[in-house]
Amino acid sequence: MNRTPLFAEHAALGAKLVDFAGWEMPIQYSGVVDEYQAVRTAAGLFDVSHMGRINVTGSGALSFLQRVTVNNVAKLAPLDSHYSMVCNERGGIMDDVFLYHPKPQDFLLCVNASNREKILAWLLKQAASAPSVTIVDRSVELVQLALQGPASRSILVELGVAEVASVKPRHCLEGTLLGVPSLITRTGYTGELGYELYLPADRAPRIWTELLGRGRAAGLKPVGLGARDLLRLEMAYLLYGNDITEETTPLESGMDWIVAFHKGQFVGREALLSQKDRGLVRRLVAFELLQKAVPRHGFKVLANGQSGGEVIGEVTSGNLSPLLQKGIGLGYVPPALAAPGSSMAIDIRGRPVPAVVVKPPFYKRKSREG
Repeated sequence: MNRTPLFAEHAALGAKLVDFAGWEMPIQYSGVVDEYQAVRTAAGLFDVSHMGRINVTGSGALSFLQRVTVNNVAKLAPLDSHYSMVCNERGGIMDDVFLYHPKPQDFLLCVNASNREKILAWLLKQAASAPSVTIVDRSVELVQLALQGPASRSILVELGVAEVASVKPRHCLEGTLLGVPSLITRTGYTGELGYELYLPADRAPRIWTELLGRGRAAGLKPVGLGARDLLRLEMAYLLYGNDITEETTPLESGMDWIVAFHKGQFVGREALLSQKDRGLVRRLVAFELLQKAVPRHGFKVLANGQSGGEVIGEVTSGNLSPLLQKGIGLGYVPPALAAPGSSMAIDIRGRPVPAVVVKPPFYKRKSREG
């Protein structure tokens, strides 16, 4: 099983370690809800080095990425970033990715751990006929930490990274953290103010330990994948393998806003245009339960709330929201039932529990800082 460079640190902190996409990763330290609360009220530090980090560079990098991702890469200025997807020729989602543009002719693609080898192979295959493009997997030499929560900015400023105060959402900064050159990006998977930190793997244990020690007074805690899943679900952020797969498309998953049809040819464009013209047969929605219960991945979605009623879809992600104290989830349903306010039910171990479609996200941060 794979381990990140911070495995010894997780073990020393008493983390509960689990197999996640072939990686031995911390699912929790002090407890899922306690860690969740730390991120919502103060700050949490995640090791997300199991994710893949792939550099695409060269004079042909921009045109290459325009062809293999769905969003409009030409809109990215240096130090910008955006969310995107890599699709196959059928329009199916091979992965959802974050694309960073640290400097001219230099891009960093963050991919899901379960898809790293697949996406790397796909990019290399696509680049075989692309001029002036270099693709390098930097997943081993770089670690990726996520510092998330209302106190994340002040923690970094106190550690000497004053420049983060002016970094806007989805922008980047090439700076120095505790003496180590780092790419600091204002992105994340929690809905809170937060930053992703990319830095050399051999420096990671010291940075991790110093961050936790010097951030403790601000409420900083180490956070595992259990709380991370709760935090992302409250934002209705997608999880690859659950909410999206190669059998789903960006249009079905509600990500049509990132598909830049106008930019010209890209892999999957014709299939997606055809689907758009035909009309969707299903759509991913967010829902809340109207009675106390917990929806889980794979549970059936029923029409009319009737026991034994027609199955119209399936829950792809679900849990109990600590903030809302109700069951929330995502799932695919026919487009006619996708509008907020639509009624349905979730079959929870043979009991139909009424639910209603809501407009995502479930959680809205009160103060949106600049």
